[in-house]
Amino acid sequence: MAPSRSKSTSAGERRKSCGTISDGRNTLHNSSRSSEISRPEVSTQIVRFLVIGGSSVAIDGLCYALITSFSALSPDLAKGLSYLGGMLFGFWGNKLWTFESKQRSLSEPLLYVLIYACTLGINIGINRLVLSLAGDEFRLLGFFLATGVTTVANFVGMKFLAFREKQTPTETTPHVIPLDEAFDSSSVERKAA
Repeated sequence: MAPSRSKSTSAGERRKSCGTISDGRNTLHNSSRSSEISRPEVSTQIVRFLVIGGSSVAIDGLCYALITSFSALSPDLAKGLSYLGGMLFGFWGNKLWTFESKQRSLSEPLLYVLIYACTLGINIGINRLVLSLAGDEFRLLGFFLATGVTTVANFVGMKFLAFREKQTPTETTPHVIPLDEAFDSSSVERKAA
């Protein structure tokens, strides 16, 4: 099908536009769904995800340093609290900025925690595998390889599970009507009956 163009009306709605389908007939497209605000492009989401992830790690580190410096809590408890702080920031940052999710459901935070729990296991497993195959002197390689794999897994999990974009049936079904039928009042009356 040839690309079609539509122009905004004064009310902000999209006008119907013409195009051509594969058999050469002209068509009329209702492109009102294209006027909806869509989520950012994947490349923008990736950059935002990395910014939020880096900020979450910084929050984790800062909280850990503050808790261990100014409280009598054990390092393990301090680390758990600081990680939780970074994770909460990551959830809200990714929800509102990276993926611009407008949903209000319990499934988002639950899936977010589940994804992070799974990727934590993957991270530990990859690190252990590298150390067992290559030896202790390759700790840094194990760390970076595990971090890289889990970063990708976290992004994919959030994009397609936790913060996936819900589509309504009208968004997935194009409205294409051949022009000869669109302006033929008898075909409109037949379809209404």
